[in-house]
Amino acid sequence: MKKIILFLFLCLPYNFSFAIDWESKGMEMVGEIVANPAAFFYDFQQDLEATSPLPPGKTFGIQTGLFPSLLPMGYANGSAKLSLHKEGRWAPGVPQIDIIGGYQNMVLAQVAANQSDDITDAKFNGHYYGFLLASSVTPKIRTFYGYKHSRLNAKLSFAAGSEPELLGVKINSFDTGFEDDFLIVGIETLKKTNKYWSLQLNYGLNENVITSKVSWYGKWFEVGLNIYPEGVLVFHPVWNFHLNF
Repeated sequence: MKKIILFLFLCLPYNFSFAIDWESKGMEMVGEIVANPAAFFYDFQQDLEATSPLPPGKTFGIQTGLFPSLLPMGYANGSAKLSLHKEGRWAPGVPQIDIIGGYQNMVLAQVAANQSDDITDAKFNGHYYGFLLASSVTPKIRTFYGYKHSRLNAKLSFAAGSEPELLGVKINSFDTGFEDDFLIVGIETLKKTNKYWSLQLNYGLNENVITSKVSWYGKWFEVGLNIYPEGVLVFHPVWNFHLNF
């Protein structure tokens, strides 16, 4: 059981308070993760999803989540955006139209499973796709809205004799998924040349949850804060690298 707890805590990128009972808090968090592992790792997938519109004049963009997606979670990931229509090109008032999508795979989970005597298999991968519409309110302010479908697949198997217990029940393995359809609404403000900040809200139609994100981004990097009110970890600081052409 101790190795299972260690494996799960290797997946936790940060903690928010030092004035807590780490042992009881750790067991509580591990209990929540084991009870619904897909939902826990699903939040980290959303950290790397590129859900802001392409800058005006750009046609194609790529993105990689660096923290906490790649480090320390071990998610190999990639996202792409393609602009199908520049704002106002077809007719005045017609918004910018972007399609978005990406894939991720937690390679670190498989490496950890290969090195563990207690875990025989660990696979976490997923994808997302959707579209965004962006319209200018003023020369420096745009609103955007859209849709995304996001899915995570999660599988974890324990060796015989190493199964953890939760509320007196042995857990041999889980092979599950977590997915939702989100409505996206946000606002973006140009602060300087190639420097933006944005605020967005996402509403999950299936799980009836609201998540939010505040981010600042420039030519190369995005720094943001994702908020998951119902997650095991409510606040996720994020750092992403992107290129737009």
